[in-house]
Amino acid sequence: MTNAAHKHSARHAGAGLQARRRDAELAWKEGVRLRATGRPGEARKAYLRAVKNAPNDALYWFNLAHVELALHDLRACVAAAVKATELEPAERTYSDFLFAVQQDRQDFPAVIDTLDRFAQAAGEAAMSASWHANRCYALHRLGKHAESLHEGLQAFALTLVGTEQDAAERARVGRRASLLLGHSLAALRREDEAALCYRMAVDADPLALGSALYAVHYSTTMCDWASFDTDLARLHDVLRAVQALPPRSHVEDLSPFCLIGWCDDPALMRWVAENATGAAAARAPRWTRSRRAVPKPGGRIRLGLMSADFHRHATSMLMVQALENIDPDRYELYFYSAGPDDGTSLRARILATAKVVHEVASWSGARIVEQIEADKIGVLFDLKGFTKGARLDITAAHPAPLQVAWLGFPGTIGSDHIDYVIGDPIVTPLENQRDFTETIAQLPHCYQPNDSLRSRPAVWSRAQCGLPDDALVLASFNQPFKITPQMFGAWCRILQAVPRAVLWMLVPEDATRQRLCDAAAAQGITSERLIFAPFLEIESHRARLPQADLLLDTFPCSGHTTASDGLWAGVPLITIVGRTFAARVAASLLHTLGLDELVFEDIDSYVAKAITLCQTEGALAELRGRIAEGSLSSPLFDGVRFAADLQALIDRMVARQDAGLAPAPLPAVVAQPLTSQLVDEPNSPTTQASTRAATAHASASCAPPALALEAGPW
Repeated sequence: MTNAAHKHSARHAGAGLQARRRDAELAWKEGVRLRATGRPGEARKAYLRAVKNAPNDALYWFNLAHVELALHDLRACVAAAVKATELEPAERTYSDFLFAVQQDRQDFPAVIDTLDRFAQAAGEAAMSASWHANRCYALHRLGKHAESLHEGLQAFALTLVGTEQDAAERARVGRRASLLLGHSLAALRREDEAALCYRMAVDADPLALGSALYAVHYSTTMCDWASFDTDLARLHDVLRAVQALPPRSHVEDLSPFCLIGWCDDPALMRWVAENATGAAAARAPRWTRSRRAVPKPGGRIRLGLMSADFHRHATSMLMVQALENIDPDRYELYFYSAGPDDGTSLRARILATAKVVHEVASWSGARIVEQIEADKIGVLFDLKGFTKGARLDITAAHPAPLQVAWLGFPGTIGSDHIDYVIGDPIVTPLENQRDFTETIAQLPHCYQPNDSLRSRPAVWSRAQCGLPDDALVLASFNQPFKITPQMFGAWCRILQAVPRAVLWMLVPEDATRQRLCDAAAAQGITSERLIFAPFLEIESHRARLPQADLLLDTFPCSGHTTASDGLWAGVPLITIVGRTFAARVAASLLHTLGLDELVFEDIDSYVAKAITLCQTEGALAELRGRIAEGSLSSPLFDGVRFAADLQALIDRMVARQDAGLAPAPLPAVVAQPLTSQLVDEPNSPTTQASTRAATAHASASCAPPALALEAGPW
């Protein structure tokens, strides 16, 4: 080719490039106009023309990412944002947008990668307080708590000396860093330091509701009651301030789990849950859904179970036998497992009940939602609620026609994305529907499944347990955060009345043990009468339990798995029934065993009964006999019967859904062969009678306790 030809070709290529650039700019401007006028779909087409004609212009990719987000195509949004950051890796606006989207998708490895690539490109000066705070949060969510703590400290330090942000921004990041430091320290079991960080956050922000709540929770976790009243008063002040804000105001992230140890106010529990799930719902990969029938591939209903606890965990211990007896000809179990493989026989046993197991710990929310839809799940069970490993963003996307909360969290989720909450006539009386955003669906007996195949190991001796041979052993194996000052005072009253009694508690931390000894001494009880047990693996724990003479339940959060473990060991339990789900679980267990006389409405009756049982010869032995008989005949420890009851309840939910009807309260009915049940069954004579019976029992045996029992101002 001649020089002239080369020049002509270059001029032609240059002209073509300029033309494409002009076309790209015109398309981009058109996209901006269309987006501004509320036409994101047409704007997307314009932006796609822009990036096609100018693929190396990061701004066009960034605008495309924004419109993909508006159209809820998160995968395309991330792809476009990644392209923008690759083209201009030091541009903070692009990186901030990308990591925010990745964080909303809970794709935390990607968040860290984005932050690190930005820092590498922009230099050390780019590692601001907010950069460290964002990295702290991502590491915390990945369980890397020591690294998270380091980043949190860096963030907090920079808010004190940093100059790259204005004062208001430094204060905002400082408050967030205090909160994140609290989270990291709490995860590292440094609860006293965590509580201090949460108090610092409240000092800086009178609307820091989550921090105020966590300060109370982590103080009670250590039985550090010196600041209990002060922390509660501050929480009350913050709560009033937040509730006075205009509707839809931002509320600091918080967990209703931190309420259950001391709060018996169901209205407050619902309010906190509704505010806690708002952020998760907003982050959800969302699609518009019409009400649709439950799919039945191959004539079976696919039940999806979401949990991080398919291993040696209380949830699996409770439900394994029930799942083993789900009818495989009518149902298929699909697990979405976000927990560890601990290699235990329990994990192998529970995974064997599933047709399909997806290990989703590292999956984004969008990917899990897509998998649930692809699996054609008919009923999706959330087994976590607000406990560790929860994924409320998944249910917020409503990937299954029916979504149900069961077993994981004792209370409302606070979201209209959950259709039903599974309870029973005691924990969820139908007249308590106002306390739940979900619709109540009652099992006929206790909502808690149990495994009749669980072990009964050889009983340890008193010496092996560290107990005196001649003592009457009163025991509480509930976690320390459930022990309120009022309940501990009640236990000391019992010890004062029964001189030969000792109190056996599951408290492993030395500092917490010392606080309890000091609190007992203030009430005239010597430290020798408090005997502390360590955490043990489950077989050893079951072996030591029978050495207790009487189990003393906590209030307002009663024993759940701990209570059924004690009853399985044959030990009598006394409890106080409250108004929240968490305060009624032990009452449900005892009712199912036919032991309603061990359920009390106030603390004085509870104390009096404990003293009477301890002082009446043969009383505890008689109760042990009844428990032993009930463990063989009662529905409480019958996983096979529980499976039949659960299947019948699922069928009633599905019947309404398939008829195009909205969820309605489902009163307790005993399982029977599936017939042509009326989908508007709450009005049928059979269920009306069942409802009347359940309501009568709840009113007679499970009335709310006196308000004076509430461990707070509500």
